[in-house]
Amino acid sequence: MIKASLHSSGRTEPARRRIHAFAALATIAVMCGSMTVQAEEPQAGKVLLDTQAKPEGFAKPLHVESGTYTVSAGTGAAPATAGYLSYTREKPAANRAVIFAFNGGPGASSAYLQMGLLGPSLAHLAQDPTASANAPVGSMTGPTSIYDLADIVFIDPPGTGFSTRPEGSAFTPYMSVEGDAAAAADLVRQWLESHGRRGAPIYLLGESYGTIRAVGMLDALDKLGLSANMRGIVLLGQALNMIETSQRPDNVVTYAVSLPTLAAIACYHGKLKSSCTAETITAEAALFARNEYLPALYRGRDLPQADRARLAQRLEDLTGIPAAFYLANDLRISKERFRVELLRSEGQVTGRYDARYVARRPDDVATFMPGDPASTISDAYQNAMLRYLSASLHIPGADRYKVIARFEGEWSYGSADSPFADWPFMSVVERHAETNKCLRLFVGTGIYDTTTTIGAADYLFAQSGLPESRYRNERYVGGHVFYSDDTSRARFQSDLAAFVKADTCR
Repeated sequence: MIKASLHSSGRTEPARRRIHAFAALATIAVMCGSMTVQAEEPQAGKVLLDTQAKPEGFAKPLHVESGTYTVSAGTGAAPATAGYLSYTREKPAANRAVIFAFNGGPGASSAYLQMGLLGPSLAHLAQDPTASANAPVGSMTGPTSIYDLADIVFIDPPGTGFSTRPEGSAFTPYMSVEGDAAAAADLVRQWLESHGRRGAPIYLLGESYGTIRAVGMLDALDKLGLSANMRGIVLLGQALNMIETSQRPDNVVTYAVSLPTLAAIACYHGKLKSSCTAETITAEAALFARNEYLPALYRGRDLPQADRARLAQRLEDLTGIPAAFYLANDLRISKERFRVELLRSEGQVTGRYDARYVARRPDDVATFMPGDPASTISDAYQNAMLRYLSASLHIPGADRYKVIARFEGEWSYGSADSPFADWPFMSVVERHAETNKCLRLFVGTGIYDTTTTIGAADYLFAQSGLPESRYRNERYVGGHVFYSDDTSRARFQSDLAAFVKADTCR
């Protein structure tokens, strides 16, 4: 819990001229001593609350603030607002880093990272994936080791949280990697300038689609004169090489890079004949995928029948899917089909974002199961965020906070609208790393995530020219939101603190 004492922050007038600031967070408790937190209804153009807070377990108080800035997707774009929620030390040192964190979607607020991983007080979820609901079972202290090293600013992109967006076609410029990144970078610049932190080291931490946003922001921040500030890109559930994980039927690479994940899931659900652990089975699967499976898929119809039968049996040993299935399907199974097939005899289907979770498979589902049993994780964090804003912070109109915003139309991932288009997001990181020797990359992936797989992350680095000394590639027990797992959350928080601390350019 956060126990806060409310007082005037005493901030200078220039720092108060924050465009469209709306609210600041003071406490997770309903009452602060005998004082109830009061706040006006969020609205653009008004500062409602700045406060000092002393989170439980923290040695030093934090200044907690929330607001919005007017941002742009680029020249000629109609203005929008983007929201922020920041936790900072008072009178920070000049070299104190700032972590800007955001979720993905596109169209997601930062509620999940705020309540699940990086906020000073977190929602604690039930740990049993077989439970019917994954509701929060309490709260816990946030990552003090990270706050000892850096301030954290959570970003809500235009249209999410309390932010606003232009209507109709005027929002189109924001529905692209370039425009979305420009708007987020615009917020970063304004936050740094209005808080006297223009020279602070910057870390961008994005999850899911937010990993693409983070990379897109490198060019956008460069245009704003902030490229020299960049110290690190942290990507959770990376989607940079999504073309390798899209599983087009004849893209044989996708089946090879997905195999370690399928093997880990089969091991978890006890579908393998031999004893296994996630660590041992993923290593076996990765070795087999590189040395035998991918070359065999490349040979296609020229693969001898004897080799085909041998490989099908090996695939059964690794994934629990019968060899007969592989023989009937050209030695392939998509991740979506795997969800349906693995527990078919039990009448169940596994989760998409976290395959440890299962649900009953309707009788009419043969090859594809809509929905996701693992959605209870995101639901729990969403509900925790809304309670945090309303019951704990007493912000009128908190029910208007948009955890997820729905947009009409197609999102643009690049300048070329073609089935042959490629979006070389990793090359952007490499280009900036060549000119900025302080820039490093950290990728974290959940072992049981079937959307952004551990094999895809391995493949990303295998095809990259980024020196090994400039990146970390870590995997964690759990799914896409691996920090719902207590052990993985604590381990990542420790890893992130070590990553920031290892900055040799401070």
